[in-house]
Amino acid sequence: MTSNEWYNKGVALQELKRFREALDAFNKALEISPDNPKILFSKGIVLKNLMKYDEALSALDRSLEINPADARAWCSKAELLLGLMQYEEALDAFYRAISLAPEDPEVWYRRGMALREMRAYEDAMDDLEKSIRIYAKKYDISAMSASEWCKKGMGLCKIKSYYEAVDAFDRALELNPSNGKALYNKGVALRWLGKTDEAKLYIEKAVEIFDNKIKANPENARFWYNKGIALRDLEKYKEALEAFEKAIDINPSFTKAWIGKGIVYDRVKKHQKAMEAYERAVDINPIYSDLI
Repeated sequence: MTSNEWYNKGVALQELKRFREALDAFNKALEISPDNPKILFSKGIVLKNLMKYDEALSALDRSLEINPADARAWCSKAELLLGLMQYEEALDAFYRAISLAPEDPEVWYRRGMALREMRAYEDAMDDLEKSIRIYAKKYDISAMSASEWCKKGMGLCKIKSYYEAVDAFDRALELNPSNGKALYNKGVALRWLGKTDEAKLYIEKAVEIFDNKIKANPENARFWYNKGIALRDLEKYKEALEAFEKAIDINPSFTKAWIGKGIVYDRVKKHQKAMEAYERAVDINPIYSDLI
């Protein structure tokens, strides 16, 4: 296997939370490409999950030595230092991240959460509000379509601003009540807010919308995939698996459908089948983190 193939396998194992196996894969990738900052970064994150903090810090430091312009790596190093109670060093690392990516709302959000943990509540609120403002200013609100409001809501979910995300999804649904993505993602946001029953209702409505779209266009793999994601969230794993398999029948190169299939198998404890699906996804295209 090539370095990239070992790396992709490590990412797949990391998503399955099989961190020791992921670490082995990243180490094999580094045997071939010892100075690859992307692999070193991923190794650092896995080591952090394994609570090997000193080794994690060493991997992140090496990654940053090679690529000092990686704001994400600086954030991860800062959060690791925070866990080690090295507060001054953590804030220095966050400063580096913000200086590199001052218009990235996630960087401000992550520092805000760190400051809150340090009980610097006013500074934390400033950073969290800054995060929301940066995201909001990218949009002309008066001209936004339902799709754009949905994308804004998904972005707000990524920075864990769930109340603001729900407002954005509501705006999307005012413009298009049949926007399945908005319904689904509003359900996800509500679940994060602890509103489990209400969240379930919105995700069930999303399934109905995806079903209607499938009836109108049964050969659209994306519609089957979206249905599979929503069913998986409802823990209807048999139906979710059927939806992902239908998407794959229509488009055998649909990477995310293979990943969705793998996650379902993992949740029902069929780990070998999960790994086979992930490896098939890696063979096609190593992209794992997209949401519907």
